[in-house]
Parts: sequence; structure tokens; C-alpha cells
Amino acid sequence: MGLDKVVEDILRRGEERKSEIIRQGERERDEQLAQTSAMIAEHRKNAERRAENVIAQMEQQELSSGELEAKKSLLAAQMRVMEELKTQVLVELANYPADKRKKLYGRLMQNAMTELGACYVYSNSSDKALLKPIAGVTDGGVMECMGGLVFESKDRSVRLDYRFESILEGVWNNKIQEIYSSLFG
Repeated sequence: MGLDKVVEDILRRGEERKSEIIRQGERERDEQLAQTSAMIAEHRKNAERRAENVIAQMEQQELSSGELEAKKSLLAAQMRVMEELKTQVLVELANYPADKRKKLYGRLMQNAMTELGACYVYSNSSDKALLKPIAGVTDGGVMECMGGLVFESKDRSVRLDYRFESILEGVWNNKIQEIYSSLFG
């Protein structure tokens, strides 16, 4: 066996070893690439889930914001309707027939005399002609209002406010839920 054979044997084993190292390197490279691809895919899935969650959250926020704005608009419209109704009722009270207002004012004077005794009565200028003060009730002058009367005790310590505006405000506040329900319920 000659030196050539030994060299040839060493070269063959070297070549086999080289091939084995290359195959092992390729396997490790493939494993690394597979692991990296799996990590990238996992990161991509996590990022997509996070993005979907963020988008869903944003959509929910936008939807909630839109619903809130719609509710605000609806509430504002309902308040306008309620205020228009209140104004309409006040106008109708102000246009209450003169003969009925005259009777109403007579009853109010009787009630004021019972509650206050001698007193002053105030009304708007257009209702002055309807007032027929009874004994003990003195004309106190004119006041700005849509209609109705205000009575004041002689010592000016007590006032009874029967102006249409005040009566409507009291009834309105006491019945606002019923009014709202009948309009929008």
C-alpha cells in the first residue's frame, strides 16, 4: 500500500467528512429557517390579532360615539319639542276667552282674600278691564306677564303668584315625566 493509497484514503475520508459537515450545516440552516419562519408566522398572527382587537375597539368606540351623538341630537330635538309645546300652551292660556278669564280672576280674588285678607292685585295691562276688585282687594298696578294675577299682602310680606307663566311652570315641573312619556313614550 503505497503512499498514494493513504493519501487517497485520507482525501476520501476528508471528502466524506466535508459532505457530512455540509449536510449537517444545511440541516441546521433548514431548522433555523423553519424556526425563524414559525416565529415570524407566530409574530404575524399575534400582530394581526392585536390589530384586529385595536380595530374592533376603535369600531366600538366610534359606534359608541355615534350612538352618543345620536342620543344628544334626539334629546335636543325632544327638548325643542317640549319647549315649543310649553310656549304653545302659554300662548293658548294668554288667549283664554275674556269672559272665562274674568270668572277665573273673580275666584282668584276670593281665594286671595281668604288666604291674605286685604291685599293688592297686579295684572298685565290688557287684563285690567277684566278685573272687578272686591272689597279689600286694591289695584296694585301693572306687571309684565302673559296673563293671570299676582296678589300681595298689605304689608307686602306675602305674595301669591297666579300668573299663567308661574302656574304653567309648576304644572310643567310636576307633570314633566307624564308629558314626556305621552309625547315620546
